[in-house]
Order: sequence, then structure tokens, then C-alpha cells
Amino acid sequence: MQLDRKLNDQDSNPNSSGSQGQDIVRVEKKVAELIEAIEQADIDTHLSKHYQKEIADAFHRSAATQKKLAPFRELDQDNNLSREELLEGLEKLLAENQFDSRINAPKQTSMVQKGVMFILAILLIIVGFAMIIMPAPPSFELFTVYYFNINDGVTIMDLVSLLIIFGGVLLFVLNFNKK
Repeated sequence: MQLDRKLNDQDSNPNSSGSQGQDIVRVEKKVAELIEAIEQADIDTHLSKHYQKEIADAFHRSAATQKKLAPFRELDQDNNLSREELLEGLEKLLAENQFDSRINAPKQTSMVQKGVMFILAILLIIVGFAMIIMPAPPSFELFTVYYFNINDGVTIMDLVSLLIIFGGVLLFVLNFNKK
């Protein structure tokens, strides 16, 4: 098995860390359990392709994480640098690479959050149209920007209402935009 070979290669490498070897052993055990569970289960082809994609995505995320952390490991292994040079190198790497402690966590927005954002967007759009359609008291109609006739025109309140509608539409689009 390839994992056995990689595990043996890691054990023979003097630079390998103990935690990386433990990670490989843990993954090897889980893969063996997964293989056993798959062999015993009756799974259709659509579900198996879905699981294959999820497993492949997990390996891609792991590889991407290793790629992002590689410059930091290189800086850590360079023993002939002074503390000032290490600090300058770390500062440069942190400025170039933007990540946080949740680097492995996939970004998922919950359905509750999407539902609340959807309702808020619809409410903003409805309130904006209501502000335009419904008559407002004269004290609230501050300034007319453009006159259609002597009694009617576009006021600042109408422009604010259009901004509210635009905000609702923008919120609606950003809520359902795939990232």
C-alpha cells in the first residue's frame, strides 16, 4: 500500500516530525475503516461519485494548506539566520500571505443566515418602493431635484428610496452569489 511506503519513508527521514507521522498513521487507520465500510455497504453510483468528489476535495484542500504553509516552514528550517533576519522574513511572509487560524475550515454559510438575508433584502426593496409610492408629509419632502410639473417632481426622499431599493437588490444578489 502506498501509505505504508510513505509512512516508512517518513520514519527513515531524520527531518520528519513526530506529529506528521502520527497524522499519517491516523489517516491510514481512517482510510482502512473507510474501505471496510464501503465494501460492506450497498451504495449507488451517484452517491459513490459524490463521496469520491468530497474525498478528492479534502485532499486538494490539504495540499493547498501545505502549499500556503511551505514558505513559513522554509524560513523555520533556515538555521543560519539571526533573530532580526527571522523576524524580518516572518513579517514579509505575513504581509504576503493572508490567512487565519481557520485555514482548513471550508467557508460555509448556514441556511438560517441566507434565509435572514433573503428576508431582509425583500423588506428593503418593499420599503423602498413604499416610500416612493405612498405620499409623504410636506415637511418630509425636503427638496425637489427635478420638476415634472409645478406640483410634482423627484425629491431627495425619492432618491433615498432608490438607494434603499438598490441596497436591497445588492443584498439579494450577494446572498445568492456562488463564491
